[in-house]
Amino acid sequence: MSEEKTPGIGRRGFLGVSAGAAGLLATTAAFGSNTASAAQTGDALPLNLPGIPLAQDYEALRAQRMAEVEPEMRAIYDRVAAQPPLRQIGIDAIRAGGKRPENAIVPPGVTARNIEIPGPAGPIPTRIWMPEGVKKPVGVYLSTHGGGWNFGNGMEYHDAEEGQHVLDWGCAVVRPDYRIAPEHKFPAAIEDCYAALTYLGRHGHQLGLDPSRIGVGGGCAGGNIGTVISLMARDAGEKLPVIQFLWSPACDMRNNYQSHVEFANGYGLRLDDADFVSQNYLAVRENSYSWKASPILAPSLKGAPPALVWVGQWEILHDETMAYVNRLREAGVRVHLFEGPHQGHGFLYLYPDTQYSRATRPQIDRIMRRYIGPRT
Repeated sequence: MSEEKTPGIGRRGFLGVSAGAAGLLATTAAFGSNTASAAQTGDALPLNLPGIPLAQDYEALRAQRMAEVEPEMRAIYDRVAAQPPLRQIGIDAIRAGGKRPENAIVPPGVTARNIEIPGPAGPIPTRIWMPEGVKKPVGVYLSTHGGGWNFGNGMEYHDAEEGQHVLDWGCAVVRPDYRIAPEHKFPAAIEDCYAALTYLGRHGHQLGLDPSRIGVGGGCAGGNIGTVISLMARDAGEKLPVIQFLWSPACDMRNNYQSHVEFANGYGLRLDDADFVSQNYLAVRENSYSWKASPILAPSLKGAPPALVWVGQWEILHDETMAYVNRLREAGVRVHLFEGPHQGHGFLYLYPDTQYSRATRPQIDRIMRRYIGPRT
């Protein structure tokens, strides 16, 4: 299987044949799985151009897809469709739902410690996970975590997730507790994560890390931040990451692609959810036209680090992600692309026990290990 492009039926070619991450996890934790009768405000299909009719009945198309998709995935889609929108749940409840004790356990073979990194608004609390007993400087993954710029903060409840990356990739993981919205608007998260990246490039050796093997990225908002700060490092002549890992990345904050309409409801992250977190993150609408919010708008992507990109074929961010992938390739950037057939937003990690996820994650692990894992 080629690492450049995974095989599978094209998303729109599939129509005639058969037919959000931290927030989704927190929703499931807060409301449980028996929410089929939950009110679903925001399910009316939004139109970016009011008064212009849609050519496709997307509710009927979803019903057709769900009737023909494999039972394992149908059960997941039915469950996520029954969850209330993020706007209805509220930020406090979503944040509380993410604080699960099982996520605060450091895996065997991994050590963890806290440090502070100088930031533009004061010290940035940061946690480092390392392979146990390591003697030489190791590669490092800067986890610009997801959570829609609104969630996933704090120093606790991330040990299991980041510790597993240490085991899978053979590297250290550094997770800055960057400022999040709505308390801190754009570009606060960008500024903090860029400060962390430059700090690792300049002082990584003092932490037992190898600054020549830095990876960066995360899911959704994390992918957005990771690719933006990579471009900032390129422009400033700072140490450039060797790989950016972008899964279900938000590449265009204008939220106005066909996939935003086609997959607006019933596929995991709703369009209303994306609008909700975007409204919390951006101070004014004009921010969405800044390339530091919407990296698809960067004047040039030439010289950006290689990218490992995963995106679900049935998620609202599909089209903007593919547009960004095309721009990277046109700029001569190597892209390892995985399009998940029948997959929604972040399903690769949100549902790790599916047949697709079990088959795909080892391929991603091998690529990441090649870039930032132990030297051979």
